[in-house]
Amino acid sequence: MRQSIGNVEYYRPGGVDSRQVQGTRGPRIRVSTYELDATDRKLLSLLQENARYTATELAAELGVSDNTVHNRMERLEDAGVVTGYTATVDNERVGFSLYFSFVCTARISERSEVAEEIMRVPQVTEVTELMTGHRNLLVNVYAATDEEVTAIARRLDELDLEINDENLVRAEHSKPIDYETVELTAE
Repeated sequence: MRQSIGNVEYYRPGGVDSRQVQGTRGPRIRVSTYELDATDRKLLSLLQENARYTATELAAELGVSDNTVHNRMERLEDAGVVTGYTATVDNERVGFSLYFSFVCTARISERSEVAEEIMRVPQVTEVTELMTGHRNLLVNVYAATDEEVTAIARRLDELDLEINDENLVRAEHSKPIDYETVELTAE
């Protein structure tokens, strides 16, 4: 199914929109590039910094009216550029002091289905599907105790995959893209 919103075209196999499938960032739809102007780029940077900014605060930072902010936000959401707003939780402060990364292999034909099954494990926070044949799933898990990690590993081992490696993560560093300074080029 093909649908256009503004200058964005969505290609939805079977009419399914990936934004309706929680927890997926995979290639469920083909989206042409959405062109961001300077105001959009600044707005995205501000929202990544703090998604709880009010429209009034954003408008003051952007030098536009809050009505313009509401319109921009709606357009970015409708186009699938902004896909949600989330809180960042310090898992260690609430008792999950162990952060593990499992490297697994699933049959390519079953990789996506296995990833969905893995995401049903409560302590799993992220599953990344890789395009390789071997070691094609990365699974991130938080746990409170060694015993809990072992129980999670056993649960993963019951699925249609092979655990190739497991690592205790010391630290993870990430940051959002700085849309104000990155030059975006058309496809």
